[in-house]
Amino acid sequence: MRAFIITGTSRGLGYEICKQLINRNHLIFAVARNHNDSLNEFAARHDCKLHFVKYDLKNTDGISELIRGIMERVHDEIESITLINNAAQVTPLGNIDDCRSEDAVKSIQTNLLAPILLTQSLINQTDERNVHRIIVNVSSGSAKDAAAGMSLYCASKAALNMFTSCIQLEDHKSLTVYKVDPGMVDTSMQEVARNQEGLAVANFFREAKETGALKSAEDAAKKIVRRVLASQS
Repeated sequence: MRAFIITGTSRGLGYEICKQLINRNHLIFAVARNHNDSLNEFAARHDCKLHFVKYDLKNTDGISELIRGIMERVHDEIESITLINNAAQVTPLGNIDDCRSEDAVKSIQTNLLAPILLTQSLINQTDERNVHRIIVNVSSGSAKDAAAGMSLYCASKAALNMFTSCIQLEDHKSLTVYKVDPGMVDTSMQEVARNQEGLAVANFFREAKETGALKSAEDAAKKIVRRVLASQS
């Protein structure tokens, strides 16, 4: 049996990743602020053990305990444990001098600090286990393409990419770490960006929507899930 910890599963890409990983041979921990009942219903129909873990990743002080609580429910016969750091927020949007400091802090906590601490906690708490660990960080084109009004999101995704590259160079037993860029996906987060008044790239996002250039969350998740499952072997 394989275990999966997926963040941001209540909607969008995280929801689709979680749904597509539902399998009778998988143990899934869906971490999100809000519950999506349809995931539990789908899991029940497919004889999959799925646990919803209600947690706000802005609460970075509690992440070690979050992972500890999850690991207490993972038995020693598990073949692999995969952490998919998907949760992110695109807000606040706008010039940096117009962003409230508390909103900037929440953005960095969710997009960057939480994945870092989740990675650290998972490595620390599984080091004594004879299990393959896989950590997947969901990136974005915004990590390399600067955009006025999106400085916090772009910076946090760029930093997450570099964090991933650094961990790949470290010496950890039975650990696979990589990033995936799903491309532009038609999610509620993308909708917020394209409808943001005064945002320089909003027109670009609106045109992408109107011309059908956005991927569906389902299709983007399929690509990620294929790679995740391939990295289990």
